[in-house]
Amino acid sequence: MIKRLAAWLLMSVLCLPVVANAQQPSSPKVAIVQAQILIDKGEIENAIALLENANKQFPGNDMLLILYGDALYENKQMTLAEQVYMQALEINPLSPTAAKRIEVIRAISNASVSEKAQQLEELTLDKLFDLLAMALAFALGTVMSKYLRKFSDWNFMRRCRKLFLKGDYDDFVDLLEIQLSTNELKPLRKSIEFMQQHMTPEEINRLLNRYVNTEDNLHTLTRMVRLSYEAGYQKI
Repeated sequence: MIKRLAAWLLMSVLCLPVVANAQQPSSPKVAIVQAQILIDKGEIENAIALLENANKQFPGNDMLLILYGDALYENKQMTLAEQVYMQALEINPLSPTAAKRIEVIRAISNASVSEKAQQLEELTLDKLFDLLAMALAFALGTVMSKYLRKFSDWNFMRRCRKLFLKGDYDDFVDLLEIQLSTNELKPLRKSIEFMQQHMTPEEINRLLNRYVNTEDNLHTLTRMVRLSYEAGYQKI
């Protein structure tokens, strides 16, 4: 027992310099190699800690900064990664690696902002039209119900077409089923005709079979599609 304890203590002592060297590399090259190994192993947080210390120990090394930025990028710390790449570019203005990394991060950031703005704009428009329909319903009551119905049908068709053209077929079919359940047959027929303008009969049947929720709705919708073709609909 005493021998085993002594052996364990000896191994612990022998391992201490290795850990210390891992945290305090002897040169920038050693730090780069150690950090790259950690990144490749997926130990990103350990790589960040090592590179943070290494950049303090060896300031002004653009390669260390670039690798530090890479580790931050892998950890989804985009803003901080860009700042680190900028520091590397200040040290070495001719570094194509740092410049390219900054370009990629800014492209991702701009794309993300544009996508969020587009989603917000679409959501705002949908809410605006819904609120307008509700306001008209309260303000006009039954006096101008015919015009209110036309506006509601138009708004519903607008949303259906937008979902279809975006390829959001699940939500598109949900709207078809809502039209079916509320007996809104006229806008439903227009929605079916819109599908027929963009898909073959086989594609429409596959779409309905995949996304329609109930057998009754599937039977009714496929029958309406078939009757539309039998009535002489021609794809433009």
